Amino acid sequence: MMSSADIIKLLICGSGNGAHAFAGIASSMKGTEVRVLSLYQDEAERWSNAIQKKDLEVTLNRAGKDPTTIVSKPALVTKNPEDAMKDVDIVVFVLPAFAHQVFFDAIQPYIKPGTIIVGMPGGPGFEFQARSLLGDTGRQCTIMDFETLPWACRITEYGVKCEVFGTKESLLGAMKKGDVPPRKDPVTTLQHLLGPLPQLKVSGHLLGLQLMSGGNAYLHLPILYGQWEGWDGKPLDQPPLFYIGITESTADLISSMCDEVLETAKLITEKSGADMSEVHHIYDWFMRAYPEDIADKTNLYTAIKSNAAYQGLKHPVKKTEDGKYLPDFTYRYMTEDVPYGLVVLKGIAEIVRVETPDIDKVLLWCQTKMGKEYMVNSKIQGKDVASSRAPQRYGFTTLESIL
Repeated sequence: MMSSADIIKLLICGSGNGAHAFAGIASSMKGTEVRVLSLYQDEAERWSNAIQKKDLEVTLNRAGKDPTTIVSKPALVTKNPEDAMKDVDIVVFVLPAFAHQVFFDAIQPYIKPGTIIVGMPGGPGFEFQARSLLGDTGRQCTIMDFETLPWACRITEYGVKCEVFGTKESLLGAMKKGDVPPRKDPVTTLQHLLGPLPQLKVSGHLLGLQLMSGGNAYLHLPILYGQWEGWDGKPLDQPPLFYIGITESTADLISSMCDEVLETAKLITEKSGADMSEVHHIYDWFMRAYPEDIADKTNLYTAIKSNAAYQGLKHPVKKTEDGKYLPDFTYRYMTEDVPYGLVVLKGIAEIVRVETPDIDKVLLWCQTKMGKEYMVNSKIQGKDVASSRAPQRYGFTTLESIL
């Protein structure tokens, strides 16, 4: 018989695809009590009502194997942060970066020292935000961050059915233990909640993981820049292909922006000794993330063009009244990857005093298209920095403070 002290109490923040998958998988594991906190409209009530009538079914698809279905349900789905946080061991954020602040604000009064706080993924600036919003209590918590979501998944019936199309073999993460030791071992606890896959590989400094998890920003944004920077403004007959439609010069731009991030990581290690070993070139990331999908591994350009996972994906567009297409600069590639991606990377590079001409060029173009101002005179000092997760927003302006 398990004592209540042995039971892992997990709180999932979010109610989207990843939250459904995690709620079902973790609830099926022995010795767990899973709760879900949703602050979005009436989603907590909808989900809670759904699981009173039916169990939550998560169907797992694995290459070369028959699909398997997990049937379970979380113990609680609520919009009340006090109920959600009662005696919780581990809090996992499984939702987009723009929504993190509302959840931090909601749970802050109820966080106890020794709690494990996980971004899955947290994304660039997650740790800065956590430390700033949680104050003294945040320093007594263990913070973990992972590069991506463990699964490609989608809800097929809200609250009761979710399909996992693919599970990553491994997931890179980093961790910073708090001043108060966590009540459960962070890595083995999270691994137990996820099951055997993905295998968690937790090493290095959180700052390095933030630089690495900014990869979407220096992949998506230069692709947008390459497609639309010289555009004449005339509507197009078809939406252009997103990844597959890149030119060699766009691939070179992605690579050189990545080099600026690598230079930032290198200087951080030289100045502080902090372990930035998880920061790799984006070409190496592709080789690790898509070993079976890439047909031509010659270089970054051929790797992106020949990636089976990217075939057919198109640029975000808006349809005109006469059936033609215009770029949509309000899509998440801009709204997520600029304030919670590129602006953070630029902010870290600025603190370390790394010149970033290509990041600057793309960031300047993006902020103009968005009608925002993050960077002025090549410095993170614009009026919209307050709506980003740049370290400067939280008053972190020295290498010591961001470490």
